[in-house]
Amino acid sequence: MEQKPKLTFGEINSKNLELFKIITQKTLPVTYSDNFYHRILTYQDFSALGYYNDIAVGAITARIEDQDNVKTAYIMTFGVLDTYRRLGFGSQLLNELINRIKSYKEIRRIYLHMWSNNDVGFQFYSSHGFEKTKFMRNYYTDIEPPHCYILTKRLYPDEDPPIQYVEQDAITEQTQREE
Repeated sequence: MEQKPKLTFGEINSKNLELFKIITQKTLPVTYSDNFYHRILTYQDFSALGYYNDIAVGAITARIEDQDNVKTAYIMTFGVLDTYRRLGFGSQLLNELINRIKSYKEIRRIYLHMWSNNDVGFQFYSSHGFEKTKFMRNYYTDIEPPHCYILTKRLYPDEDPPIQYVEQDAITEQTQREE
């Protein structure tokens, strides 16, 4: 059995922020502001570049939030350059993040937004223990269909109760945040 190539991991810092920006622009259908990229520098414990043979091939970033009084990590960006996909690098990046997050026992979950038509993405996340916990209608403004799922991984499923699946309009959630 052939062994998959291994990544090494490095921090995202001011010296390689442009490299992170390029990876993000090439792997995600979203345009972020310069301010967003500079804020990434404040999430170093939960962000990493993945290197293969000293070449940056992917990145993952997360921040910590309080969700219903539960410490939760939110995956903000995650991508592997096209040429390096299907080599196990996405799994390695995600597992690196999960291991970093698990070193903070108070963080109980990890979640992300995923476009509703991303079947390949769902299969990937599902294989890593993520489950659909929310369907949000009209979340996106620039892609069709405009809906997304919230995928959540409970880090301690034996200790924490299951999360009930819900459906709602994105506008409802935005209104609740503003209140």
